[in-house]
Amino acid sequence: MNSPTGNGQESSSDSSRPGAIAQFFITLLVRRIIPFVFGILRRIAPVFRFPFTNTVIVTSFDLVQEVFQRHNDFPVPYQRQVDHLGWEPTFLLAMKDTPDYWQTVDQVKALWRTEDLDFVRQIAQEVSETKLREGGGQLDAIQDLMVPVTEAVIGRYYGVPIAEDVRPQFFNSCMHVAGFLFGAQTDAPKVVARAQKAIALVWQVIDKAIAEARKNPLPDSTVIGRCHAMNVTDDKHLRSYLMGMIMGYLPTNTLANGHALDVILSNPNANAIGCEAAKKGDRDLVLKVVHEALRISYILPGLWRELPDAQKLGIGSDKEYEIDKGRLVYISAMSAMLDKRRVDQPKKFDPERSPDVYMIYGYQFHYCIGAAIADVMMKEIFTALMRRGPKPLGKMKYNGNFPWNYHIAYKD
Repeated sequence: MNSPTGNGQESSSDSSRPGAIAQFFITLLVRRIIPFVFGILRRIAPVFRFPFTNTVIVTSFDLVQEVFQRHNDFPVPYQRQVDHLGWEPTFLLAMKDTPDYWQTVDQVKALWRTEDLDFVRQIAQEVSETKLREGGGQLDAIQDLMVPVTEAVIGRYYGVPIAEDVRPQFFNSCMHVAGFLFGAQTDAPKVVARAQKAIALVWQVIDKAIAEARKNPLPDSTVIGRCHAMNVTDDKHLRSYLMGMIMGYLPTNTLANGHALDVILSNPNANAIGCEAAKKGDRDLVLKVVHEALRISYILPGLWRELPDAQKLGIGSDKEYEIDKGRLVYISAMSAMLDKRRVDQPKKFDPERSPDVYMIYGYQFHYCIGAAIADVMMKEIFTALMRRGPKPLGKMKYNGNFPWNYHIAYKD
C-alpha cells in the first residue's frame, strides 16, 4: 500500500486508477463542472429535473435540509444496491425509519462507544507520528499517512486486522463498493459483477477476523471482543455492522482528509491558521479548520433519495415545487453549504462559523454514526501534519472523486 517515501512514485493501489486522459476528464467533471453547474442551479432552479432522465437535482440550503428532515417522504434508495451485494442483514444507511433501524442503531452504539474515543485518539496519534517520522520530510499524504491511520483503527479498535498482502486490494475494494453503493444507482450486469467481486474480498477479511476471535477471544477494547464478551448480538449481525462501519469509514475518511488537506494547503489563510493551531496543540481549532475546508470542498456532489409518492418541496415558502412519484432525487449538500442565502460569504475561509451551516456528516436522520470517531482521527492526523508546516509537491491526484495520491514535503 505505501509508496516509497519521497521518490515521487505512486502507491501500488494506483494501478486501479483510470488512465491519465480519462482521469483528467473525470476529475474535471467532479471537481469543476458539477460544482459550477450546481452553483447556477442553486440560484435559478434549485429543484431541477435533469433533461431526459428520471433525476431531480436539489441544490439550495433550505431545500436540501427539507429533504433530509422529511426522510419518510424522501427515503434512501440504497437497498437495491445492497441486495445486489448479498449484504444481510442490511446496511444501516440503506434502512428506513423503522423499529429495526433504531434497534440496529442501539446495537451499533453499544459496540462503538463514545468512551472509546481516547483509545482511537491514541491509535491515530501514534500512527500519524510514526508515519511522518518514517517519511523523513516527504511522503504521500493519502497512501502513506491517512490510509494507514484508518486501517490501524480498523485493525486495533474494530478488531479486523488487514494482512499486508491484501492491503492494496482491500483498500481498492472498499473504494469500489462505496462508489457502487452511493454513486450512480445502476443495475448494469458488468457493474454489479465488479462490485460483487470487490465486496467478496472485504467479506473474507471480516469473516476471518470474527472466526479467529471465536477461537482466540479479543480484549473488550476491540469491537469484536466486546460483542463476544457482552453478547451484544450474533456474528451475522456483527458481520454486517463491521462491513457498514468499514464502508462508511475507510472510503469516507480518505475522501474527507484528502479534500480537506487540498483546501488547506491551497488557501494561505487556512494554512496559516491550521499550522498555528497545530503548533499550539489547539486540536479543537485544528478540527474547525478541517470542517471549514470540507464545507468548501465537500466529499460528494450529492446523495440519492427516492419518491414512493408524489411530493411537494418548499412547503410554506414563497416557491413550492412538485415532484412526481417514482423520481430519483439527488440532494447536494456540497452545493447547499455554498448557498450565500444561508452561508455568509461562502467562499471565504472562516473556521469560526456557526455549526448550523455544516452538513458534512449529513443532517438529522442518518446523521453519521461514526462522526465522533472521524473527528478524533482528523484532529490527530492534521495536528501531527500541520505542526510540521506541510507544502504540496504537486497537485493531488484523484481516482474519480477519491483523492488517491498527494505528495507533500514537511519539516522533519
